[in-house]
This record gives sequence, C-alpha cells and structure tokens, in this order.
Amino acid sequence: MARLPRMSENHFRIIYDGPAVEDGEMEISQLAPSLLALGKLVETLDAIESGELGRVRVMVRSDLRPGSFDVGLSIDFIHSIKDWLISPTGQAVIGVMGLLGVTGLGGVTGLIQAVRWLKGRPIKTKITLKDGNVSIETADAEIIVVPAAVAKAIDDPNARQQLEKFTEPLRDDGIDHIRFESRDVKAPEKIVASEAEYFKASYGSDPTSQARFRATYQIKRLYFERRKKWRLSNGAQTILAEIEDDDFWKRVEAADVAFSADDYLVCDVRMDQWMNSATGLKTEYVVERVREHILAVKQRRIPGT
Repeated sequence: MARLPRMSENHFRIIYDGPAVEDGEMEISQLAPSLLALGKLVETLDAIESGELGRVRVMVRSDLRPGSFDVGLSIDFIHSIKDWLISPTGQAVIGVMGLLGVTGLGGVTGLIQAVRWLKGRPIKTKITLKDGNVSIETADAEIIVVPAAVAKAIDDPNARQQLEKFTEPLRDDGIDHIRFESRDVKAPEKIVASEAEYFKASYGSDPTSQARFRATYQIKRLYFERRKKWRLSNGAQTILAEIEDDDFWKRVEAADVAFSADDYLVCDVRMDQWMNSATGLKTEYVVERVREHILAVKQRRIPGT
C-alpha cells in the first residue's frame, strides 16, 4: 500500500514555569493530562476547521531546559495527494495553531484569546461577516471578531473541556504560567495562573443542579492558600474541592490548626453540576464548612519492640 505523503513537521515548545518546576521536574499527574488534552485540542480544532478527522498528529519531543519544565511538540499532517499538491509546506500547521492562538500572528484571534476575552460572559449574538469571520457580541455589548472555526470551538464541548484540562496545572500550587514558543513566533503566547479560571468550561455560568451533603474525607493533598483545590478521598472516590469556610481559613492562617499526613475532615459539601453545549456534563465540589478536623490514627508501638 502506498503511503500518503507527510508534510514537513513544525515544532513548538510548551513551557510550564514556576517555583514547582525550577529543578526541571514536574509531577506526571499534572503533566500527562495537560499534554493529552493539548494534543486532543489541536486535533479537535483541525477537525472543526477542515471537517475531517485524523489529519493531524501531535508528538512529544525531548526538550528539557533548566529553571522550568519544557516539552517540545512536533506537529505534522497526513494529507491526500490533492491537498499535498495545493498546500504550501507547513501552512496547515500554522493554520491550526493559529486557531489555538499560539502562532504570534498579528490580528489573528485564536481560541485562547477569545476565551480569555469572554471571561465567562454569556454570548448574545453571533453574526457571520462577508469575509467569513464571525462577530461575537456579549450580553454587556462588547464585540470581538474571530475566525469561524474559533467561533464554533467556543461552543464545542470537546474543545472547551480539552482547553480546561490543558490549563489545569495553573490551578495547582507552584505553576505560574504556561507559554508557547517557536522559532517562528515573535511574541510567545502565555497563560498565567491568575487567568486559569477563565479557561474552565463552566466559568461564569450557573450550575444546572446542586446537591449538599455531609461526608468525611481523608486529606490527600492540601494547600495553605485560598482558592486552591484540595484533593480529598472518602475511600471510594477522590475529589478536588475548594474550601470556602472563612472560619476554617482564619484558624489556618492563625496557625491554630496543624495537619499531619492523612488527616480527616468532616465537611458540609456542595456538589455543583453543569450540563450544556459548552461543557457536556461537568461536576465540581466545594467544601462550604469544615465541621471537624480529625488527626490521622497513628500506629501504636508494640511493647518490647
């Protein structure tokens, strides 16, 4: 079987930067889901633009540098003979990365810029212009013009969920920003931690349903910074939850609470769920009140040992 011609590869670097990665190491639990989501997002954007699946491949290249955690990305396309003859080498890659918003091309608004600009605001109207671009107006009468594929991606559940997962490391402690670099990019695109909430698929929308319950959770990961999500386990399920209890935080900040490994919290928990075109089904947890902090049971020493 004859192989379809492959276009020349284009290389980008994705850099995770902050105190947590200064030694050039990064938790696999942070890195792997983020990179998988980025690869799927690039594939989704190309499919939205071209109407074809499986044209693009995203490969990881070794590109470690001191002071941050760098990953090289190799992006290439498999085209039909016709497309190969009429497409300039690399233009398809530049096109799909432009839809993402990381090529540094002036005047091009990609998905990253559009979602950052929206900040969760509801869209009032979308109007297709004569040049094929789409004018988007928010409920507060602000307007942005984006390529048609970006306008579709804003409402695409897969694209929005993948963008959220890609930016998830920014919601953890120690990652200050994620940026893209390439030899052809003059002004690298950067997403900073303070913007991370904008890239959540459900940001700015009211939950479709809510439930409240009391439960005991074992602490698997904690942060001494508000708005960071703690990893909690009830023995059957592990959740990520923000703690909103102001009295609890005052005790923490006053050093009136001391934690040890695997302590327990008895909590009043709120479960928020969203189900819409931009998110599919999404669930988040919030600890509204910490009722009790239970120290982990320590193993007793056996006499005579």
